[in-house]
Amino acid sequence: MSIGSNIKRRRFELNMSQGELAKLMGYKTRSTIAKIESGENDITIDKLQKIAQFLETSLEDLIIGSDVDSQKVTKKQDRPARTHNIAVILAGGRPIRTNQNVPTQFVNVLGKPLIMYALETYQKHPFIDEIIVVCLKGWEDILRSYIDRYKITKVSAVLQDGPSAIESARNAVNYLWANTSIKDDDLLIFQEATRPLVPEELISKLLYSAREQGTAVTYESMQEYIQFYRSEEKTECLDRDKIITIQGPEAYTFSKIKNAFIKSDDINHKMTESCCYMLLHNLGEELYFCEGSRNNIKIVRQEDIILMEALLRK
Repeated sequence: MSIGSNIKRRRFELNMSQGELAKLMGYKTRSTIAKIESGENDITIDKLQKIAQFLETSLEDLIIGSDVDSQKVTKKQDRPARTHNIAVILAGGRPIRTNQNVPTQFVNVLGKPLIMYALETYQKHPFIDEIIVVCLKGWEDILRSYIDRYKITKVSAVLQDGPSAIESARNAVNYLWANTSIKDDDLLIFQEATRPLVPEELISKLLYSAREQGTAVTYESMQEYIQFYRSEEKTECLDRDKIITIQGPEAYTFSKIKNAFIKSDDINHKMTESCCYMLLHNLGEELYFCEGSRNNIKIVRQEDIILMEALLRK
């Protein structure tokens, strides 16, 4: 069930109307609650925590749902011990299609470097314990100055990027393996610095999915009405409902991603992938998915920056 459905279910259990919950939250009308329950509006972790308090339940149950009898829903559930959750921000590479004289991840957007939007989201998120940034070579000191200025206290390391995105991810995995006491069931969430509007709710869903399934990849359903596949022999119409677009971030247990890199070395796999999920897919691993958001845009061109600014102002 979605977060909106879980809020609605719990509200019904308490015999509470949308208007009553809206009043408790300080909203002027019930329409905001209606939009949250329908999935039309995203909701921040801070507001979700308040809703959980007013609905006499836990933040966890609103995110992943309650698996107990509804008559016992207010009782504390036995949950697995929480893992150590690490966000790996991939800020390597030097994209040039934004027509800026600095790498995209450092472009100024409404007075703030683009990378800081994602870093602030992970800094704020209550389930993220630590942040590692894999940074474009030569920009490490500039990044550290931004981290200090914006008080991103969860950053534990700034690493140099690799020759590709997948090698940058490997740098983070190797660093954690060699220099920390990370456990196999701890969670890594890989976030592109150039996808700065990641919703807090999505981070929570990915972490829970990765904890249960070992993997979690963000996707978006196909929006266009008709899709075709063209080959030299024929043109086929594809079922839109079976097509998804992969976004980011992606999350894995440490053992899952560590073993993928070990396996790739054992079989001399050519590391040509641009992301971890393609590596796991090419190695024959089963992947699990979490639906993302249309506003979770990737900044590639100048028009993407304009769209980001419009979304932030809204």
